[in-house]
Amino acid sequence: MPSRPFRVLGAMAVACLASTCAPIAHADTDDSLSTKTPYRYSGGTLQAPPVGFRPVNTQVVARHGSRGLSSFKYDALTMAIWEKANELGAVTPLGQDVHAQAMKLHEANENLGNEDTWAHMEADGVELSKGNKLERGYGNLTEVGADQHRQLGERLAHRMPEIFNGEDNTVVVESSGEPRAAESGYDFVTGLLHGAPQMSGHMSRAIKADTKTLYFHKDKSNPDYKAYKEYQDSKELSDYVDAVNSRPEVRKAAREVLEKIYTKDFVDRLAAGEWTFKTPEGKKAKNDVDAALNLYNLYIIAPSMAAETKVDFAKYFTRDQANVFAMSLDAEDYAEKGPGFKGSDIAHRNARPLLDDFLAQIDQQTEDHPKGSATLRFAHAETLVPFEALIGAPGSRTQISPQDTNFWQVTDWRGAKVAPLASNVQWDVFESGSGQKVVRMLLNEQQATFGRGCRPISVNSFFYTVDELKHCLTGASIADGGWLVKPSGDGPSTPTTPAPSSTAPTVTPSRPGGFTGALPATGV
Repeated sequence: MPSRPFRVLGAMAVACLASTCAPIAHADTDDSLSTKTPYRYSGGTLQAPPVGFRPVNTQVVARHGSRGLSSFKYDALTMAIWEKANELGAVTPLGQDVHAQAMKLHEANENLGNEDTWAHMEADGVELSKGNKLERGYGNLTEVGADQHRQLGERLAHRMPEIFNGEDNTVVVESSGEPRAAESGYDFVTGLLHGAPQMSGHMSRAIKADTKTLYFHKDKSNPDYKAYKEYQDSKELSDYVDAVNSRPEVRKAAREVLEKIYTKDFVDRLAAGEWTFKTPEGKKAKNDVDAALNLYNLYIIAPSMAAETKVDFAKYFTRDQANVFAMSLDAEDYAEKGPGFKGSDIAHRNARPLLDDFLAQIDQQTEDHPKGSATLRFAHAETLVPFEALIGAPGSRTQISPQDTNFWQVTDWRGAKVAPLASNVQWDVFESGSGQKVVRMLLNEQQATFGRGCRPISVNSFFYTVDELKHCLTGASIADGGWLVKPSGDGPSTPTTPAPSSTAPTVTPSRPGGFTGALPATGV
């Protein structure tokens, strides 16, 4: 395979190619992989709805599953730097295989894709957005990612059997139209049908491409598009990222990692900015921190590509060093598309089309489809992260100032927990015989409270009236505080693992007696 040329300003280099990384023993138990952490289901228990309420609707928005590298950049830049060092005789014995490892990663990414799945997707009418097509290469779902969504779908079928009983249920499946998101949805449906075979013949496997709702950050019709784009390109944001990456611990970790691979003199020259390495698409590495972050991005993609190739970048990173770079990536994602800076909601308010759709589906589908309905959406970190901030999900409730560069010390936001690969938010809607509706939220399949001052129906309850959510999340006015449900006592929780609904214990919210007044806000 011919190498891909790209420019080194101040020197000329020819880069190539590729690698994939070996599984890391601690990858699923810490924060060191940031938003490239593969999804891990941890089980647990769920609070049952109030007495007399039955499931009528479930809605999911999920990030696509584990993928390969998004483009030829981190591997390309790592190769360019290594080649310059090799030209100068500045590669250490430990660093000799970096080029070969990156070559393997490149080749695996160039060939990434499941043509058998794609053939079924095309036959079943899965839509892609304009300009996209199913073809091998960078950015595609890996086998790990496909498995994540098949398992998610099967667990949903078992968790909400009333919604998927084959009795005139209505299931709508949507994606951003990007291939990895559409394929994630298709794999999710495969798992759902395995868990609920009675749905075969009762739901279409077609997936609609909905860019307005699920790719809102790129939708020019979004009222917040222009302001958000200006913020993305702002000096405020770039200065913050630069300040984080200039912290002493980041520079120290970068030097420690690079000196395992290159001589001290070469790292000194990197740090001094003697060369600028550039890909054809314009991605640059201008110093030692850039070089270390590119290598780190190869390290963190390894667990997701374990089925496609075996490489080992873990030997260049201690846990502490990996955590430093994870903090750096977390800070950028948080500031660009998450809670953002104090006094501003620009980083996440562009997710309002998705919130509006969630609320509209509760009104429309529960009325139009009384036998039960579901809307299943598949998108990206750029979708999940701002949505979680907009609704005040746990871990996304605090904001920081641009001076708070020691990111992990001033916030509990962690990319590994907020937006791992295949991360998901689920709203389950339950309705009483009189038409009252309450909503329970699951974050990565764990029950969670809403923030933004949203008040549950009782103390320690995970259920909210629909009116309350409309009020606290959108500012809509409600009568009588929106309190429609009378809690009636405590009870055991029901497992999230499969269990027939007919045998599940009935649980009511935790405060006994009738409801008499407003509760304090549960979050900000």
